[in-house]
Amino acid sequence: MRKPKGLTAAQKGAFWRAFANACRNLGHTTAEDREAYRREVMFEEAGKRHFADLERTGDFDKVMARFAADADDYEAASRFAVGDVGRVAFLVRTVCDQVMQLKGSPAGSTAARDYLAGVIGQARMPCGPDPHDPAFWQDMSQDDLRACFAILDTHRRRLLRHLMTGQEAFLGFDPNARYELLPTGGVRLAYATARRAP
Repeated sequence: MRKPKGLTAAQKGAFWRAFANACRNLGHTTAEDREAYRREVMFEEAGKRHFADLERTGDFDKVMARFAADADDYEAASRFAVGDVGRVAFLVRTVCDQVMQLKGSPAGSTAARDYLAGVIGQARMPCGPDPHDPAFWQDMSQDDLRACFAILDTHRRRLLRHLMTGQEAFLGFDPNARYELLPTGGVRLAYATARRAP
């Protein structure tokens, strides 16, 4: 089994900033108080005793939600509390956009939303009542979102294999990848600037 990855450099910076804000709000001024508080939060929220053991997905979101709540930043606390679901929903939308790029759909069209509605309907996944709502798919459960991602990613890989016949291609999912169909056939991989999850 692959060991989950630790925090990224950006997450580490965000962690220490959120920790400082929480300490300031709670009145933890001595190094001993701050260290005890940090260890308490990590263990209570993520079951981890060491900073290096925190994982970059669920652990990070849980600890950040606690720090935000302790700093009286309830908007940030609620954002981190649903971080896992929000992250998977973002990846579903991203991979759907990539499928549309590989199909040659024009940017900015409603094709991705319509295609996603079709996939969800065909898989009989329950979600929001109005498929014409631009964010209807975000109402799905995390399990359904993961299943939807797997369906879309499988199709993305098939399209890439077909378009890159005879070429060695990286088929792994990269949320920053952007695909451009070439007039001569085939596809060119480009990279968009990193987008932030909703």
